[in-house]
Amino acid sequence: MEENKDVQNVNDTETVYDEGNNGEYDGEYYEESKVKTALRKIVSFVFNKKMIAMLLVLIVVSQVITGVVLGNVVTDPDTFVEPSKAEKIIRFPLSEPAYVKWLESNAEKIAMKNSDGKNLSGLSLSENTTSHSYIIICHPLTSNSLDMALYAHHFCDLGFNVIIPDSRGYGDSEYSRISFGYFEKNDILDWVNGIIKKDVKAKIFLFGVGMGGSTVLMASGLDLPENVKGIISDSAYSDVKSLFKENVKKFYPVPAFPAVEVASLYVKATQGWSFSDADAVKSVENSEVPVLIIHGGEDTIVPVDQSNDLYEACPVKGSDHLLVRGAMHAQTQTFQNEKYWKSVDEFVLVNLG
Repeated sequence: MEENKDVQNVNDTETVYDEGNNGEYDGEYYEESKVKTALRKIVSFVFNKKMIAMLLVLIVVSQVITGVVLGNVVTDPDTFVEPSKAEKIIRFPLSEPAYVKWLESNAEKIAMKNSDGKNLSGLSLSENTTSHSYIIICHPLTSNSLDMALYAHHFCDLGFNVIIPDSRGYGDSEYSRISFGYFEKNDILDWVNGIIKKDVKAKIFLFGVGMGGSTVLMASGLDLPENVKGIISDSAYSDVKSLFKENVKKFYPVPAFPAVEVASLYVKATQGWSFSDADAVKSVENSEVPVLIIHGGEDTIVPVDQSNDLYEACPVKGSDHLLVRGAMHAQTQTFQNEKYWKSVDEFVLVNLG
């Protein structure tokens, strides 16, 4: 029987025709097959269990390294923040040059050994030798005792004997690490006891700005002697974990999570404290002395809400809260100078006894 010449055996040719496409070559179908094959290979590669495990390990390792580096950087007073970025934390000068010169000319350098046996430095002003009124003034981060000259001058005019400690790692004070008030609060108690040892009639106030403000608040939860009559805190953070969660991305090229958590764990393991431990709110809740909380309304480093938390935690009658509208971080006394000092002086005089 004679074959139909119009029909070709597909096995005899390499060309495939599509009857539904008028016998034309189905190139689109062929190309789709190549894409699907490539996609299958990619999906298979991406979802390979070994590859996933390797990626997870790399992510975990990178986050641990980031946290460790962050933990080392922020607890080292020399590397806490670059000088160019420090102005975003403390807008210098805290004191005008004339006040600094006055302090350098009149202050006496002092030193003591703290309860750890380490040497701490500071400055002392005792212009009124018959006064039993004392104030310990604590400086902020990226600062030192000389920067507190303006505050020292004011309290000297009120008749106070002034002690300005250099916090751990600053000035001539020992320690290569800082703890944002957690361990420093114990140094404040040592300074207090040092004053009482020389003057049993001493009436002492604690004053601090920024980290210094949080330090004196953390000290409020200690078993303070009855000689301590009140605490004044300016621009303080409520706790270190909140401080870093709020600011870490502003100053370091890392995400807040999980870097802050990992850094806290690292600091706990290597230095004996965690960011959660340094909690001024918990300390204030146990305070037995009145507290004056001062904060700037435009503080972009420590949110105003944190000052509200601190004030609400104050259990002692006579505590007060001053919000200085328009003031940035650690600049409250320059925005509403008269109101600022009026509030401070009234608090001191009422509680001096």
